Amino acid sequence: MNKTCIITGATDGIGKQTAIDLASLGYSIGLVGRDQDKGELVLNEIANTTNNQSLKFFKTDLSKIKSIKALSDEIKSEYDSIEILVNNAGAYFSDYIQTEEGLEMTFALNHLNYFRMTLLLMDIIKSDQPGRVINVASSAHFGAKLDIDDIQMTKGYKGWTAYCNSKLMNILFTYEIHKRYKHTGVTFNALHPGFVDTCFGDNNSGLGKNILSIGKKLIAINVVKGASTNVYLATSNEVDNVSGKYFDRSRPVRSSKVSHLESHQEKLWSYSETILDTI
Repeated sequence: MNKTCIITGATDGIGKQTAIDLASLGYSIGLVGRDQDKGELVLNEIANTTNNQSLKFFKTDLSKIKSIKALSDEIKSEYDSIEILVNNAGAYFSDYIQTEEGLEMTFALNHLNYFRMTLLLMDIIKSDQPGRVINVASSAHFGAKLDIDDIQMTKGYKGWTAYCNSKLMNILFTYEIHKRYKHTGVTFNALHPGFVDTCFGDNNSGLGKNILSIGKKLIAINVVKGASTNVYLATSNEVDNVSGKYFDRSRPVRSSKVSHLESHQEKLWSYSETILDTI
């Protein structure tokens, strides 16, 4: 097959399952994660499970936005072109955390990482043959309360609202980059994977973690189902020329009303560029 896919947040949950599923189909897989030991264990697991040896792990903490430039350079030194980029890395932080670059952690990891990673890799995503960019969002975006003039929630941070806002940003970004780059032939789509039984939220303590743990036991789907829309968007001929859409259960659905505000899409893009210029 000789197609290459880069997956961020690939050592756990649906990122890992997406890597397993695509490796089993013969794709070359580049996995991005922050823990070298865990990454090597996952590489070995995928190789043993799929008999695919075309695997490489890239160690990067994607909440450190400056580090993404070095990551993109490393990826470009390994691959001449990539067919698929799955922006999947993200987390929920119940308490306010400021990164070493002075950014609110949820914004940095869940949105700005997608933005920076995609733009730095665009030249090899669109080389050879047009590629696909898949942004893992969430139906949690329907609960967003995004103040477009206070994107990093400097006034009254609430962890779950910050998470919902970041998932809205994933969709706003998807729609805006589709408009800006549709001439390249690259497709850009976002998706809701479902409420999946993963380690999501386990980095927190207290009530938030307890509520998520109960929910996982009662209603969460398994990672195979959770990764299925990722795999569909990465592989299906049905979406060859489909772009600027939001998917749930491998079908395009309507995202929130706010996500379609072009003023929000443009302001988020401009704000993201401004932040990148200052760090």
